Amino acid sequence: MADIQELQEKYKTRYKGRKGRKQLKALLDEIDHVYGETGNLYRDYEEMQLLESMLPDPVVKLYFAKYFRDLNAMWSGVETYGFLRLCGKWIRTNGVQELTQPDVDQMLESLLPSQEWNQLVQPSAQEEK
Repeated sequence: MADIQELQEKYKTRYKGRKGRKQLKALLDEIDHVYGETGNLYRDYEEMQLLESMLPDPVVKLYFAKYFRDLNAMWSGVETYGFLRLCGKWIRTNGVQELTQPDVDQMLESLLPSQEWNQLVQPSAQEEK
């Protein structure tokens, strides 16, 4: 699990002080929990390590992790590794240095069949109402 020393400078200021460290710990614990729901099967793969290195902001990492968990559940893990490889290719092709939430959305929308993308997006759209 990462800590505040491992964050980039621009994110360290967000998690300064006792409250900031507590908030960061809660985020990192939730990320670990979400990845744990996939059995942590993919964390050692090169593509997942590439993705995680492109997600230095813990909020965006949690955002991606939730989508990834839901995709893994939809596919029962069968197509998940192939999806990770496509994500790695998308990152390399687009020359991305850091993924933001709009980048994650663009990547997922471009890689997923529209039916799966709509299934992922609809629950979160209903939660906002």
